[in-house]
Amino acid sequence: MAILSIVVVPTKEMANGRNRIRISVAHRSQTRYISTQFVLDSSKQLKNGKVVKHENADRINHALRKIIYEYEEILSEASGLSSLSCTEVVHLLLNKREKKEKTFNDVMQEYLSTMQTEDRHKSYKLYKIAGGKLMKYMKGNFALSIVSPALIEKYSHSLEEEKLSSTSIRIYLSLIKVLLNYAIKMNYVNYSVHPFTFFKMPIAHIREIDLSVEEIRLIRDVNLTKSVHVYTRDVFLLTYYLGGMNLRDLMAYNFQNQTEMRYIRHKTRQNKKDKTFITFTIQPEATEIINRYIQSDGKLSFGPYHTYEKVYSMVFRYLNTVACLAGITRKVSYYSARKSFAQHGYELGIPIERIEYCIGHSMKTNRPIFNYIRIMREHADKAFRMILDELR
Repeated sequence: MAILSIVVVPTKEMANGRNRIRISVAHRSQTRYISTQFVLDSSKQLKNGKVVKHENADRINHALRKIIYEYEEILSEASGLSSLSCTEVVHLLLNKREKKEKTFNDVMQEYLSTMQTEDRHKSYKLYKIAGGKLMKYMKGNFALSIVSPALIEKYSHSLEEEKLSSTSIRIYLSLIKVLLNYAIKMNYVNYSVHPFTFFKMPIAHIREIDLSVEEIRLIRDVNLTKSVHVYTRDVFLLTYYLGGMNLRDLMAYNFQNQTEMRYIRHKTRQNKKDKTFITFTIQPEATEIINRYIQSDGKLSFGPYHTYEKVYSMVFRYLNTVACLAGITRKVSYYSARKSFAQHGYELGIPIERIEYCIGHSMKTNRPIFNYIRIMREHADKAFRMILDELR
């Protein structure tokens, strides 16, 4: 049977003086090497097949032991080894193990490919950034099996050392958790203890970007001279009048001959099993703006800004300018429309369940009260009128 060992090969030293750890395969008086993803700063960091004096020594040694164990298992199950050359044994090991174990990058790329087909460009970028940061921390791609609670804890501390906000850290780690859960679901990896079992996610700071009723009035009534400012203001107000509707949903909606809204939020439609539609009457305040910008195909076009990407860029660039012209000095974002609508409804005493329905928020249907009631269009319409009447 072939003899396996963990080595660095001095003759294969990298140009920068570093050394890649390899698995030595000795068979029939020949020796071949299998590269691993682990690189050492010096060959002196490997002693008797174990990594020493390295910040991630324990993690790397654990991963290397697992690789050796898997290769030995493959060899024990193989037949006719005596007739194979050393090179053929190496091919056997690589092919068998490749079928058995996925790397983090394998899973991330597979998951990202589903997003490209589902038109989730912003989420695609976030997952790519989150995954890229973890691989940078790990100094390259790595096997899923080596991710542990201790690793997640250490990675979290490294993000804190970068002076990232708790919200950013929470986002990055939440996305990593989604990728690991996907790998588990696809049976690419099994953990005796889930890497996030003992980890407490940082508390995300709630953004205080909701506007008062008076501030919404100021934006509505401000005299604007530039067309791009008018377009930006109208997008923002229409969003508010439609219960904080997501911009992607707004730009995709066909308003032709419509007196009501009936849609499923793009942001959550992938998670909703029952595909429940949000339905409410389009109020006169919204109709006035819609009629100003509706095109022959029923879609909205704000001057030269007619695609989601262009309108998003316009709002991002000019909304704070519009707010400033209206006399509002604090930061305003597109999301302020949704936050403000919900806050105004709450201040009027509208039941939270109705507000959730109006803004398309995922209502937790396992709450006992939903065994007795259901939110309907007429409830939403009353809530809309109560909120919009406050602007008069």
